[in-house]
Amino acid sequence: MGRQNNRWPQTSLIGEKMIDTKTGERVIVLFDEKAGPYIRVSTWNDADGLEDLLSDEYDVLYEMKTPEDFILDGGKEYYFGNVADPVRLQQILDEIEL
Repeated sequence: MGRQNNRWPQTSLIGEKMIDTKTGERVIVLFDEKAGPYIRVSTWNDADGLEDLLSDEYDVLYEMKTPEDFILDGGKEYYFGNVADPVRLQQILDEIEL
């Protein structure tokens, strides 16, 4: 995959989006006023695969939390900080197919 010098993907792949396997919905970047952009995935399998890709392939830094409503299935929230670009984060997610 082509990358720009800042290590973000240049374009997203049309028609491919990361889908949460529990909800069946597209994983989208949300925004918290204090923490900045973040995402939620509902299951351990999704979280495990996503962590590998974010860390190893994209070099994206994040803080991970487990909200109470996700404990049973092992879901996670990933916070990227206020300096992260939510549009670029969504581009990355739209390239990921778990």
